[in-house]
Amino acid sequence: MRQFGRPLGVAIGVQGLVAAWLMATASAVAAQQGEGQTQVTAVQPAVVINYRERPRMPFDPQRLKLRPVIDGDIGATEWTPLYTVSEGPVTGTVYMNWDDDNVYLAARTNQVGWMVVDLDAAGDGWLRGADNLEIAVAPLGASGTPPLTARLLDAVANRDVPAWNTSVVSPQQIQCVVRQNGGGQSVEMAIPRGVAGVTPREGAQMGVRVDFLPTGTVPAATAPYEPHLLLDVTLVESRSTGVTGVVPRLSLEDSELVPGQVLHATLDLVNQVDTRRTVRSVTWTGVGPAQNYVKLLREVNIPPVLGLKTLRLRYATPLPEATVPGFYQLTVSAVLDDGSEVSATASFSVVEAFTIQLDADPLDIALIGPTNVKVTAIVSSAAPGFKKAEVTLSPPASWELKGKPRRSVNIHRENGVGRVTYGLTIPSVTQTGEYRVSAEVTWRGRSWAAHRTIKVTRVEQSRQAP
Repeated sequence: MRQFGRPLGVAIGVQGLVAAWLMATASAVAAQQGEGQTQVTAVQPAVVINYRERPRMPFDPQRLKLRPVIDGDIGATEWTPLYTVSEGPVTGTVYMNWDDDNVYLAARTNQVGWMVVDLDAAGDGWLRGADNLEIAVAPLGASGTPPLTARLLDAVANRDVPAWNTSVVSPQQIQCVVRQNGGGQSVEMAIPRGVAGVTPREGAQMGVRVDFLPTGTVPAATAPYEPHLLLDVTLVESRSTGVTGVVPRLSLEDSELVPGQVLHATLDLVNQVDTRRTVRSVTWTGVGPAQNYVKLLREVNIPPVLGLKTLRLRYATPLPEATVPGFYQLTVSAVLDDGSEVSATASFSVVEAFTIQLDADPLDIALIGPTNVKVTAIVSSAAPGFKKAEVTLSPPASWELKGKPRRSVNIHRENGVGRVTYGLTIPSVTQTGEYRVSAEVTWRGRSWAAHRTIKVTRVEQSRQAP
């Protein structure tokens, strides 16, 4: 609905639309009825955020690829800040990162309150498409309120009359943890790929904003046709901070590695002016936990960056065999002749060298007599180049295995897959139950295991009359 050409319920603010929400702030009223007394409880006021004004806080539009742990504990190097809210009844810092599977958002506030997230997943503007998601996280300890609600603005089904949809996105799809943090709270969430059109990838653009509201209020949905002004961000695998005339660019030869592999990185210092610049030093280091796995290197004998030219510097560090799989960051900084500093940071992940999956055909067996089962071990390798590994199958003790249990599998390239197929015979005397078959792949003294349960049901043959 519109009134006098203006949408109802637009904003909080001194400009006059403060009273756009429900007249529900009545104080408790006591009504005497004979000898009894009935108390009317005050209703929380509904609050509408001023979406006609973009957040004015300084922010970094480059959102680094990084996978935090969603546990409600915002680590010092686990997240990349987006912006800080320093005014209002609830203040705090907003964080945002991404990986191939999720978009991650978090906030650490100094007071307990609401966290309201608006995300334009395609970055094509609000009121376009069906990818405009709004998430409200209730204050810690709020009673009678769902901890998380989600609604999607659908401008596709009916372009003339967009509508909020509260059923297309289930709150259970969004992983969210809220914890007390002193007098405030910490919120961490992961929005999976595919939810509301979320498609995280290098170079993707999104619109985002996070607002804080005090307790004692209820976030209200704006009118469906009300535009939301968000901050435009870009998902990147590396980000940089330059100075006038010099831009750093950090790239990794491979951003997904296995323990023992060498991490190769390249720094390009791009001189955008025709004046030669001297570089005092260049320092390579890991961020946070990565400091335990990548070498710290400080170089001082650096050639100058000629005018309108690019200086390329290379770095390599072997990852220890004991490197724990996870997401890490490498950063490099260069101090220039005038003392100014440029820097760049890139994310990389460490994954298991091998993964193994075990399939069985069939999985459910109606046993009449001796029955054959085909078991396939599917081995995936993230290690670069040709790899040869050994696979060992361990069936139940009474089952007959055709051939040797230990066999070789050859995988010819990084991210390649190899298969080893076994034939098993289940004896006719096998009792009804669930039986586990195990397989183990070994490579360079390490092993990875998988299991598969096969269900066996005995079928008793009926006796024929003599």
